[in-house]
Amino acid sequence: FFFFFSLRPADTTFLSGFSMVSSVTHTLRGNTDPATAAVAVAVALYLFHRSRGSKLLIFLGLLPLVFLPDYVLPLHIGSGALHDVIAFATSPLALCAIVVILLVRFVLRREGPPDNYIVDESVAKNFRVLTVKTQPSLDDIPQLVNELRQAFDAGLSRPLAQRLAQLYALRRFFTENEAAILEALKKDLGRPQFEALYYDNILPISEIDHAIRHLHSWASCKRVGFNLLTFPSEQWLQPEALGVACIISTWNYPLLLALSPAIGAIAAGCTVLMKPCVVSAATARLMMEKLPEYMDKRTFAVVGGTLERDSPCTHKLLDQKFDVIFFTGSPKVGRVILEGAAKHLTPCILELGGKNPVFVDSDCDLDMAAKRTIWGRCMNAGQQCIAPDYVLCDRKVLDQFCALVAKHATALYGADAQATEHFGRIVGEKQFERIAGLLKEHAKEIKYGGQTDPGTRFVAPTVVCTTFNGKIMEEETFGPILTVVPVDNAHAAIRYVNSRPKPLSLYIFSRSKNYQQQVLCNTSAGGVTINGCLFHVGHGGLPFGGVGESGMGAYHGKASFDCFSHHKPVLRKAVWADLGLLSDPFFLYPPWTPLKVKILRLLGKFI
Repeated sequence: FFFFFSLRPADTTFLSGFSMVSSVTHTLRGNTDPATAAVAVAVALYLFHRSRGSKLLIFLGLLPLVFLPDYVLPLHIGSGALHDVIAFATSPLALCAIVVILLVRFVLRREGPPDNYIVDESVAKNFRVLTVKTQPSLDDIPQLVNELRQAFDAGLSRPLAQRLAQLYALRRFFTENEAAILEALKKDLGRPQFEALYYDNILPISEIDHAIRHLHSWASCKRVGFNLLTFPSEQWLQPEALGVACIISTWNYPLLLALSPAIGAIAAGCTVLMKPCVVSAATARLMMEKLPEYMDKRTFAVVGGTLERDSPCTHKLLDQKFDVIFFTGSPKVGRVILEGAAKHLTPCILELGGKNPVFVDSDCDLDMAAKRTIWGRCMNAGQQCIAPDYVLCDRKVLDQFCALVAKHATALYGADAQATEHFGRIVGEKQFERIAGLLKEHAKEIKYGGQTDPGTRFVAPTVVCTTFNGKIMEEETFGPILTVVPVDNAHAAIRYVNSRPKPLSLYIFSRSKNYQQQVLCNTSAGGVTINGCLFHVGHGGLPFGGVGESGMGAYHGKASFDCFSHHKPVLRKAVWADLGLLSDPFFLYPPWTPLKVKILRLLGKFI
């Protein structure tokens, strides 16, 4: 049962499970007749191919069965229908049928990745910027983009071996520069070591490892099923790289948000031009200086990392023709990016932000809700686009919730958060002044915290209890301020959320699945975590992205590969020696007589 209900690989678990139990235990007990061994190997290879975790699950699921007498599993079940089903499933005839079904399904599911690329290495000999200048200027950008396009057209970035080599090189950048990365993040954001290590080192490395493991599968052609109108034919979706990718990053997670999209672009086979944000100046300088030492200079470039301002470089980039632009930042700048891309009809992935609501039901675990909400709010000193921004709290538990938030804020960061090394700082003076202004505006509504220090750009974890009309509710806070608003019921909270731009994230705390589904079905958000905060973004299998004003497109895992790929539909018609009876039917061609129309109508019923 552990095997059946834990592994569950698509619709083949039930059949393959029985054959695995029977054949593998038979083989492990020393009875290695050819038929049983073939079944064991075939099914094991199939399941191993599905996912890396299948190996552990198969081992744990089958280990106890090794000690059972072979082919007597039905005796342990008893009598009845289940006994008969298991007895048939473990019979040689059923096992052979299962093996045939699994092997046919495996063969038809996908082909290997196409890797017949024409590569012209000589094109790089004429480059004047890419392989020559380690820190290109603004004036070099047009030539830089042109050379990246030449490199892509010459096939330098597309072979799978080259993609894997670049992913391994990027991994070495993280592992060999860990100390320098942590130091730069400390200088820019005062970021605690744990946060810096997780977000801007461990998380990108795990994404790289995931891409390396699955690149062969992602790049493979995906078979598409039979269609009567195109028969006889075979058809598939063939991934192809979009071309030259421009990645414009932001400052709050400067390495993660710059290089995580780059992982997808490299895996897809694109050439990459990356622009880090200079607000995080030390980290931007680190990427500008160190990345060229690891990456292939013919296919990967960094620009603008040592400038004083971002806008001149961004506008210069938008004047160029790219094949895809990936931007992370504010909705205000996102509009500028989209407007610039429209001149060249360049597709965009925009990861923006917004005010992320938290629904707190009266029947939830209030202590857990308070702890996880203030933790999510204060991560990176509140400077993250997925942070819980405001809480829509049931009026009946408002005071209790606010008190619990204050308790957990003190427990996590101490009575004086400025003295702890576990709490970050605001990135710049401009950002600090904006947040300090909001606190002054709501000074009478502060329930906890509120202290600031301009010298170190410190803003304490703060709880503000206000109304829907408060100034702090107008825009994204982007600081360690948790706003709490009382509501009468879920309907009132849903109405308010739907009256605002769609958020990037939404959080629900409730024990009631009916309450959870009510919020899920009647609101829209980029992603949701129930009974927690931030966690949906940390799952590599879940695409991360916004909706509406919080963004367009999504990435992480395979979604990152898809961002920078075009899945090209391909259909290959069969040529048969059947005089055109099936392979080239006469009714397709004019003149279209009444008979041909009748045939078309008849076939239309089966399409």
